[in-house]
Amino acid sequence: MPLEHALQFRGKYADPGPWKLPRSTPVRLQEPLGIGHLPAQRVRRSKRKPYVFNLMVVGDSGLGKTTFLNSLFNAPLSEDAAKQPKKPLAETKTVTMEPTTYELVEDGVILHLTVIDTPGFGDQLNRESDFQPIMDYIDTQYKKYHECERSDSMRKDIRDTRVHALLYFIPPTGNGLRDLDVEFMQHLCTKVNIIPVIGKADALMHEEASTFKKTILKDFTKYDIRVYPTHHSDDRETVTEIEKHMPFAVIGSDEFIEVNGKKVRARAYRWGTVQVENPQHNDFVFLRDMIIKTNLQDLIETTHNVHYALFRSSKIRGSMVGRPEALLQSDEVYDQQVEGAQLTAKQEMQRKEEELKEAFVAKVKAKEAELRDREEAFNKKRMQLSDEIEAMRRQLSEN
Repeated sequence: MPLEHALQFRGKYADPGPWKLPRSTPVRLQEPLGIGHLPAQRVRRSKRKPYVFNLMVVGDSGLGKTTFLNSLFNAPLSEDAAKQPKKPLAETKTVTMEPTTYELVEDGVILHLTVIDTPGFGDQLNRESDFQPIMDYIDTQYKKYHECERSDSMRKDIRDTRVHALLYFIPPTGNGLRDLDVEFMQHLCTKVNIIPVIGKADALMHEEASTFKKTILKDFTKYDIRVYPTHHSDDRETVTEIEKHMPFAVIGSDEFIEVNGKKVRARAYRWGTVQVENPQHNDFVFLRDMIIKTNLQDLIETTHNVHYALFRSSKIRGSMVGRPEALLQSDEVYDQQVEGAQLTAKQEMQRKEEELKEAFVAKVKAKEAELRDREEAFNKKRMQLSDEIEAMRRQLSEN
């Protein structure tokens, strides 16, 4: 943070000194002020402006990505795209980016959802360059956001087109990650929140799916693939429960089938039905709850505070080529000096407090000793006077 501040503002503005928050003094309120209503005020204020969430979906054709999105948001998001005829393999030249924005409303909360589909991924015979258009798209959105931040006219109302989450669909082969999967996630895991998903999980038996998940998790460790939320989420309370189901083995369906008198999303087979929202059949509900109910805001904040911050730092460093490194790190040095001075002052204050305590204790002990001596002298004087009075009384009685 100090170095980033120096890179952004060095040479433009006077050095304001340390920009950390000042120390605060706790105050005990005697009567309520209404501070407890601030969260409710923030909620009301946040409802006025639509939330923005950008979701990218990547995976081979035929893994049910479109159907899964319709099931995830319980709305026909991609009906038109599903009706379009697919291009033959020979005509697929490169991966294309197709963002589509939808407005979802629930309980007065508006969500502007942008779904970025990536048709053509994995369809080419030469798949080495499949991830390059996706990387370029993500970097382009970061560049646009960075340019808006630097513009005085656009900084107040930036349209966020950055990719907040990337659902990567893994085919249900049961043999671990393919070379394409490894290479893609290795290149993208430091740029975006990757959420691994096993598509068409009904093609695997329960035992097969469990073994397949363990193999994939071992591959993540082996190839240092950082997925969300394990490596990026700040909300560790929910991560432990989420990790039990990763990678998420899911199915989707546009059909509603009556089961026990209730219509549910399901896929019908000769041997029975597979229900989309049944946690015993697949991990759909766990993935949906993570994306929407528990971690949507965290995905947005992680994109800004981790991935975009890394991109912005690299851009700022690139623009400072040729400047002395000592100048770029001047604020860091200053901050270290301030912290060192504060630590020294704190230690000196503690030392003086100890000296004052020792001096005070010594004075109290001396005063107590003096009082004891006076008390002993007083008692001796009193005993002496008592003896004299007793002697005078005996003398008078004898006379």
